[in-house]
Amino acid sequence: MSLKTFGKKSYIGLDLGAKGIKAMQMERTGNGYRVTRTAFIQTPPDSIKDGSVIDPEAVGLAVRQMMREQRISATNAVVGVAGASVIVRTVRIPKMPESTLRKSIKFEASRYVPSSIEDSFIEFEIMGEASDGQMDVLIVAAPRDIVESRLKACQIAGLEVDIVDVEAFAMYRSLVETNVGPYNEETIALVDVGAQTTNVSVVSCGIFGMTRSINQGGQVLTDALKSHFKLEDAEAELGKSQLDLRALIAEQKVQESPPLRVLQPHLDDLIREIRRSLNYYQSQQTEHGTPTPVTRVLLAGGGANLPGLAEYMAHKLGLTVDRHGIYDAEVVHAPADNQSTGIELAVVGGLAMRPHVRAA
Repeated sequence: MSLKTFGKKSYIGLDLGAKGIKAMQMERTGNGYRVTRTAFIQTPPDSIKDGSVIDPEAVGLAVRQMMREQRISATNAVVGVAGASVIVRTVRIPKMPESTLRKSIKFEASRYVPSSIEDSFIEFEIMGEASDGQMDVLIVAAPRDIVESRLKACQIAGLEVDIVDVEAFAMYRSLVETNVGPYNEETIALVDVGAQTTNVSVVSCGIFGMTRSINQGGQVLTDALKSHFKLEDAEAELGKSQLDLRALIAEQKVQESPPLRVLQPHLDDLIREIRRSLNYYQSQQTEHGTPTPVTRVLLAGGGANLPGLAEYMAHKLGLTVDRHGIYDAEVVHAPADNQSTGIELAVVGGLAMRPHVRAA
């Protein structure tokens, strides 16, 4: 959803999450991108929920302080949206000119958007012709209140928003379009494990088929440990980070580890929901007579830092699961002091790339 045109401005990618806020600034180089600034702060309590900024003032002031402390001087931002109410779906409709579709897009989108069309931002892109006089169209819809709450927070932070992007698009941009792996010609599932939610998208040869938001993330696991063992938040987080989920593949080892026994049902619930998402995509493809099963999962997000999660997910899904961060791409150059792959930076990195892609 483009809100302004680009000029010679300074930008940050801004990822507003329920538990954490991330910012990244990068510049285009001759052979890729150089990350010049990254910043992270805890989200003010209860200020972001279900993708909507409940307290724009608290979030905006926190972002402003973060930028000041990290000496980030950008005046423009690219922000992302995600959540159960943000719809991304490729649909097949009768072939028509783009001008005609633009007049009827609200009607077409109303079949897939659960909220009020009048209260949503709607965008589309014609992906190409199909058989029998049909064409494939990517429809994106986001509730106005979710978008406008983020714009308000950015305004308070002193930032002008040029682009509101879909977080799944940002993840695809930073991990696939940068050629991290052999994904461009496959049907893959992007799985972004956040604190409160896990976002699942299916992309076939570069075309988004669907997205879904699951109301489970890394915090569910932390809360399970916290409740069972009577721990504080920090203790539960530390304990979680020291576990290795690969032990869950060998059932006898689970009996030897009370923490793993506590986590396993919650992990299995999450993976079951991911499988349901993939099965739904497959059923939709079968209806069109062109089944393209998912062959690989690309795992990222802060929750993907959990040791052994990729291996356990691969075991349960029966699919190859790759775990990548933004710095795994040869064309993305990390700051000199960086020691990580940037697995938790996939979304904010893709947002930070957006103006440079547009300008290229």
